[in-house]
Amino acid sequence: MQVIGGRDAGAVSDNRYEKDDNLKIAKLIQKYLQEKDIKVVMTRENNSTVELRDRCKKANKKKVDLFVSLHRNGIESSDSNGIEVWVNSDKKENNVKLAENILKQLDKTEIQNNRGIKYGTIKGEDTNYYVLDNTNMTSCLIELGFITNEKDNQLFDKNIDEYAKKIAEGIIATLNEKQR
Repeated sequence: MQVIGGRDAGAVSDNRYEKDDNLKIAKLIQKYLQEKDIKVVMTRENNSTVELRDRCKKANKKKVDLFVSLHRNGIESSDSNGIEVWVNSDKKENNVKLAENILKQLDKTEIQNNRGIKYGTIKGEDTNYYVLDNTNMTSCLIELGFITNEKDNQLFDKNIDEYAKKIAEGIIATLNEKQR
């Protein structure tokens, strides 16, 4: 799993740092997956800086089956809220299925808003996020609510264990489908 860290704090709101939230939930997801005997390769396990290209190189070199990038959204507008999952603009079926499986599971939890699957980047469908464009495996990028929205933060804090379990279940469902 890929998470922001080190000198890259990511989105920040009232002394809350995206990098900290991302690492916390990544470790929980790792724990739940390992309990199911699924090997997890983390691109960051502490508050260190790992460049995007190095994250992609690590995933590609290890030949991981899935690449899941964890994030918290920043301000879009003062009332922006909810969870969304991004995939490349080419809308490859396997990437979309991973995103669908994760969103389907997260929708079973207490979230403020399911913003759905998004394609490309916030700049448009003709661009792609670096980590999704430079990994050789099924991949997605999850935005776990807006760090700039107090209710999203409350829900994240209250439901972090459940969010981690549901993301893990979405990953497991995708792995099971790939084996068929």
